[in-house]
Amino acid sequence: MKVLVSGAAGFLGGYVVEELLARGYTVIGLDNLSKYGQAARRPPEHERYTNVVGDAADKDLLYELTDDCDHFIANAAMIGGVRYMKDLAYDILATNNRLVSAAAEVGVRRLGGRLRKVTYVSSSMVYEGHSGMDFREGDELGIPAPSTAYGFQKLAVEYYAKAAWSQYGLPYTIVRPFNCVGAGERRAPHASTSSAERQRMVGGHVIPDFVERALRRENPFRVLGDGKQFRTFTYVKDMARGMVLAMESEAAHNEDFNLSGGNGCTITELARFIWDRVNPGVPLSFRYQEAFPHDVRLRRPDTRKAAEVLGFQPDTPLEVMVDEVLDWVRQTVPNARSVEVRPASGVEARRVSRWVRG
Repeated sequence: MKVLVSGAAGFLGGYVVEELLARGYTVIGLDNLSKYGQAARRPPEHERYTNVVGDAADKDLLYELTDDCDHFIANAAMIGGVRYMKDLAYDILATNNRLVSAAAEVGVRRLGGRLRKVTYVSSSMVYEGHSGMDFREGDELGIPAPSTAYGFQKLAVEYYAKAAWSQYGLPYTIVRPFNCVGAGERRAPHASTSSAERQRMVGGHVIPDFVERALRRENPFRVLGDGKQFRTFTYVKDMARGMVLAMESEAAHNEDFNLSGGNGCTITELARFIWDRVNPGVPLSFRYQEAFPHDVRLRRPDTRKAAEVLGFQPDTPLEVMVDEVLDWVRQTVPNARSVEVRPASGVEARRVSRWVRG
């Protein structure tokens, strides 16, 4: 079977490609390299992989590439950390609308052929207006619409998927990743902003950002907001596996899934945990700064549907994710200090377990 993956050179897309190849699929990876550049990630050297440099909003190109594909994972999107979403709101909205409309239109044009369905990648940000915890699939329809351009557009992705099914009968699956963590998340400058702004934006993902600052021994440690914001974290290899399971499953046709691990804690707890792994025994203080206007307070999904329908139950511990990011940052970020990682003791592992599952 053959799969087209757009956004294949990105952080998550690259792991999805690797998961597909490991499962025996033939894969076409499409990316315009606009985020990381030509040399940021080597395409896999595999006899079942074809690398294409091109625009995933180009409908003619998508139509050509899906000629003999069984599946299309529409993963390409303009995305970054919270600063990226704030400062490039229009670009995100316009670019991502072009990408999803192209994916849906080409899927419709392929109806009656070999293409079975389109798997759309949405986001946890569709729940931006949720005021509680443990939100379930369907809750996004009964809460205020997201106030950020990124969250609003990702909700639009889901409407595109459902509308293409409603009007044309194009099967779909929607996946909502929650905070992917792992090696390979690179700095991604954007030409439309100043150098200083780019440097602030590209460090916007919380775990790589915290790891880099812990390596620099930033103390007091800066935290946006009051530090009580709650997040869950998912190992990127687990996430890629979940996305492929959703693509494969017949029971996933015309369904949506929250994909997340059970690892979760407050932002202050996360900062202290990372600091202790990088700088064991060194006291830490915090300096809390004003949060962004639309900072989500609580982000913990109900994942029972993915477990029951897909058999997706990721269990990679938070310490494994953090240590992998730590190794990655030390290898790739200039001036990162060489610090030995302290192995997790049984006491420490249990303490993290209470944070993330309590």
